[in-house]
Amino acid sequence: MKTVSLLASTSLLGLAASAGVLAADAMPAGADDPVDEIIVTGTRFEMPLDQIGRAVSVLTEEQIELRQQRFVSDALRVLPGVQITQTGAVGSTTSVSLRGLPSNQTLVIQDGIVLNNPAQFGTSFNFANFDTNDVKRLEVIRGAQSTLWGSDAIGGVINIVTKSGADGVAGSGFFEGGSFGTFRGGANVRGGNDIVSGRVSLSGVRVRGFSSADEANGNTEDDGYENYTVSAKGLYKPLDNLSFQTVLRYQDSQNEYDGFVDGVVTDADEVANTEELTVGAFATYTMFDDRLSHRASVTYVQTDRLFFSDAGISFDNSGSRLSYEYQGKGRPIDQVEVIYGMEYEEQESQTKVGFGGDQAIDTWSGYGLVHLRPLEGVSLTAGVRHDDADAFGAETTFSGSGRIEIPYIGGALRGSYSEGFRGPSVGELGFNPDLRAEYSNSWDIGLERAFLDQRVRLGVTYFDQKIDDLISFDLNAFTYRNVQRFETSGVEVSGDFRFTSKLSMNAAYTYLDAFNATTTIAANNQPDHRFNAEIAYRPINKLTLSTGIWFNGRENEDGTQPLDSFTVVSLRAEYALTDYMDVTVRIENLTDADYQDNFGYGTAPISAYGGLRVRF
Repeated sequence: MKTVSLLASTSLLGLAASAGVLAADAMPAGADDPVDEIIVTGTRFEMPLDQIGRAVSVLTEEQIELRQQRFVSDALRVLPGVQITQTGAVGSTTSVSLRGLPSNQTLVIQDGIVLNNPAQFGTSFNFANFDTNDVKRLEVIRGAQSTLWGSDAIGGVINIVTKSGADGVAGSGFFEGGSFGTFRGGANVRGGNDIVSGRVSLSGVRVRGFSSADEANGNTEDDGYENYTVSAKGLYKPLDNLSFQTVLRYQDSQNEYDGFVDGVVTDADEVANTEELTVGAFATYTMFDDRLSHRASVTYVQTDRLFFSDAGISFDNSGSRLSYEYQGKGRPIDQVEVIYGMEYEEQESQTKVGFGGDQAIDTWSGYGLVHLRPLEGVSLTAGVRHDDADAFGAETTFSGSGRIEIPYIGGALRGSYSEGFRGPSVGELGFNPDLRAEYSNSWDIGLERAFLDQRVRLGVTYFDQKIDDLISFDLNAFTYRNVQRFETSGVEVSGDFRFTSKLSMNAAYTYLDAFNATTTIAANNQPDHRFNAEIAYRPINKLTLSTGIWFNGRENEDGTQPLDSFTVVSLRAEYALTDYMDVTVRIENLTDADYQDNFGYGTAPISAYGGLRVRF
């Protein structure tokens, strides 16, 4: 255990004494949107970022494109409080954790549809196959958010917003090739008018790969990967106050991976096939000049995974979520907005080969939220939610947040208190039907300020969170149990610097103290210190240069295998051949750092990629 109070106090005092601060992680290098124009939807209220009391980060399509980030997990890595863990080569299992908590406590949403896989032990979402081709915006809401979204949102919520249709007809495409036999391409076509609009996207990637088991340990077999994705979004608006929206995403992937021999990751001839289907239909009706709205939705997610070894099929699982929801929104006066709703969800898991069997969970939920703006510069939210599951009982959670602009110094103080829970997954219940839900409470407080005519923005947040009845696997009894307590606290600092009209930088630092309070062992794969910097320079209008710097501090692995700290540097260039065509070049791991961020698993050495982007 470590102490963060001194660091927090120093950071806050330094921030208050500086010339100013404002939610820097909302405006990374390369972004042009003012903070008051960035609308966040993952809080259920469509609110400008500068009215939110919770700890929120936003990445836009333009920022992702500037940094040439291929997968959503690559983009998320630069944000404070976010840790990515991968089991080796491209396409291997990739998890995202928030503020040091296990990845199964991160809820992932795409266009209002929960993606977490019920068949996965712990219901965590595998980010390995989600590329950025159709992504419009990424939102990360840190801290427990079960009042907003129910189970699994103990650590926070990652909200993925995909691209929509547009007036007229437009499109884009790209192709990229490079190291490890990488070939990647994709296209987007969108169009429409005031009544009908839509977007269709296609993408694919094929990689020869490198060994998932670390080559430094004598492993040489390449682990390949291929993935094909089709997605679409459509909107039909027959009346000014009536609209229908549909969302579709289908992914088919295959990745080779390595296994274990006597507890050590070793080359093996293992293959996993994964199919993921996401479908949603939404109907919205507004009344009284948009002061009252009703939305009904039906969403369905299914993930099928099949694992092969030399002996044949070694494991399989199929998980699905079917959800029906009604949500109402009212604005009786301009300063008050309320949201209320009900939801029914069915989760199912099927396993024919391996452990788990067939399981199901049915959950009824009801929630209410209120947003108040009693005074200029003051924004307050509060909410309550009740979830009743047939498998593990009922949970009621509360939350509240606020943001107050500080006169004369141009800054803002914000804070939140949130409760969260994670019900046992259908997979975990297959081992132990008597499991209880994990329960958490968290709070954070932050100070933000901007100065030098908005050219410098800084922000600091202190957070503290505790989880009871943590579900853990008992290897001796070979089952899951509610046996542990988990605690996490730390400091998140972010800064956005616009030195000139051509040179800018975004930086994020996280200090983390996360540990199992039952065993007093530090959390696995969670560094004490993390630092990211993104620098963009445009020497001429047609050329943009950027670099990414990622420092990862020392990590714990089961209390016995500490992983050394490391630094990874990437360089990128983008040149506009015409108004409709760009050439891209990227070098990753420029210094050829040899490191592990997951014990026993390899990481990519220095690699290079080149590509072409077109628009019409």
